[in-house]
Amino acid sequence: MRKLALTGICVAVVTVACAQQSEIGKWDPAMAQKNAVISNDGVKWIDGKHLPLEGRAFNDTEHYYDRLPSNVTTKVNGGVRSMKHHTSGMLFRFKTDSKQLRFKWVPYNGGLSMDHMPSTGVSGIDVYRFDEKAGRWFYVKTGRIHNASGGALTIPWTPGTPCLVNLPLYNGIRSFTLGIDKDANIEALGPRKSGIDKPVVFYGTSITHGGCCSRPGLAFVNRVGRDLDVPVVGLGFSGSGVMEFEMSEHLARIDASCYVLDCLWNMGMSTGGKRPGRNVDENYEPFIRNLRAKRPNVPIVMAEKCDVFCDGPCDKDLCIRALYKKLVSEGWKNLVYLPKDHMYPGDMEGTVDGTHPNDLGMETMSKAFGAAVKEALGLK
Repeated sequence: MRKLALTGICVAVVTVACAQQSEIGKWDPAMAQKNAVISNDGVKWIDGKHLPLEGRAFNDTEHYYDRLPSNVTTKVNGGVRSMKHHTSGMLFRFKTDSKQLRFKWVPYNGGLSMDHMPSTGVSGIDVYRFDEKAGRWFYVKTGRIHNASGGALTIPWTPGTPCLVNLPLYNGIRSFTLGIDKDANIEALGPRKSGIDKPVVFYGTSITHGGCCSRPGLAFVNRVGRDLDVPVVGLGFSGSGVMEFEMSEHLARIDASCYVLDCLWNMGMSTGGKRPGRNVDENYEPFIRNLRAKRPNVPIVMAEKCDVFCDGPCDKDLCIRALYKKLVSEGWKNLVYLPKDHMYPGDMEGTVDGTHPNDLGMETMSKAFGAAVKEALGLK
């Protein structure tokens, strides 16, 4: 049993078994070998569909790399329905005996960048290597992309070194291939030292989506995954994380180790009368109650609005604080409350526009959210 510093309630973390998630995460090396194609220059090309992929939570999708199933209805806003094609939070993790790695990918959308976020973050890929002595992942190189026909990257590799490849944040991919030496092979990485094999599911806004860091590996969701050595699912939807009841149904399908709710930026308050159907005081409680009913023992992190404009809690923060206390008084366990205090470094230097974090902001965000997830999962 652990005691949360914020409330003094004791919690016991339990996870829920679900066949669906294990089937999605299952990787078949025989299929990778069978479907590999050796080109005339002696490179063995393996389709990304036959690589160990994390962050993909559903099989019943319109496109293979989609983040949500194809049956998302109009009860969920159009932003979510369109941005489900983005690959934010998805990554490949594998080991290979190849001396060189080659990557090719074709973006889903032709818009490769935004006015406040470069193409490396929107549509590029990031490659990391794991250092056994240091016990952590180190950045290697970013795959840049210059046109909608696709990107390419070739790098030397030390055989046997674990590899991690973060996929684009604000774009999707139509195809992805890995090229290795023709006699080389790949294998999935073993169990994590953290002991967490079910994903931490982040649901939220443009910031959860990855806006606006310079490259995919620096998004706070991806950083938490590396820093804590846990799998993640990134369900941030720019301007569109408003906690419709149907979204709680989709999240509940994922056999998660923990859920992180980070939607306040995209929501209003009914007292303002500006955002009907998108208000915290209307949507939050039905959402979290349904999620808890479907996944009764899975920890949930309730995050405040990560803004730099006010010294204390805003009206939306106060709303979920009151809800948090209400749920605790009802006997809810495995509930962690994350105040905004440490999400930004104290001024606007951590943002690109006064709102969205840059790389510095993402670092502080990752520490704040990482601490909450660590608490929820009982990690030391």
